[in-house]
Amino acid sequence: MARILVTVGMGPWPFDRLIGAIAPLCSDHEVFAQTGTSSLRPPCPHEPFLPADDLGKRMDEADVIITHAGNTVRLVQRSGRVPIAVARTSALGEMGNDHQVAYLRQEERFGPVVAVWDVRDLPREVARHGERQAWLLKERPLPPAATPEHIVEVMTSLSARLCGDAHDR
Repeated sequence: MARILVTVGMGPWPFDRLIGAIAPLCSDHEVFAQTGTSSLRPPCPHEPFLPADDLGKRMDEADVIITHAGNTVRLVQRSGRVPIAVARTSALGEMGNDHQVAYLRQEERFGPVVAVWDVRDLPREVARHGERQAWLLKERPLPPAATPEHIVEVMTSLSARLCGDAHDR
């Protein structure tokens, strides 16, 4: 039995497809779901939103984190773990565009993430998460986070390329 945290983020878009798909996990594992604006209520402990410190504590305690393909993906990766991620899609009314799909496709190719495109695959991915996580952390390490100095350097370089020397006048 795994301790699983499911989180859909803090935005206004419901993610009923993901929340509805966790029912089989709730019967076999210890699951807590942050449901956001979903109209569905899963058969496990859940809350619409959590304070950041509570979410962080639950992330630390979880064996597996299932998340939308948003900022939480990188948050989990920065903690040295591999998230299982499901992208919201505009075609299903889960998001205004498909930036989560594009982001997850990129992460799936190069980053330490388990991308799930069919939510019926969640139980299988949870079952094999330990071995997948070990392999992904070894084969696709996350580069170090950018320092503030590096960000300033990149922005200065970008500004110079876009504006020429005009920004120096």
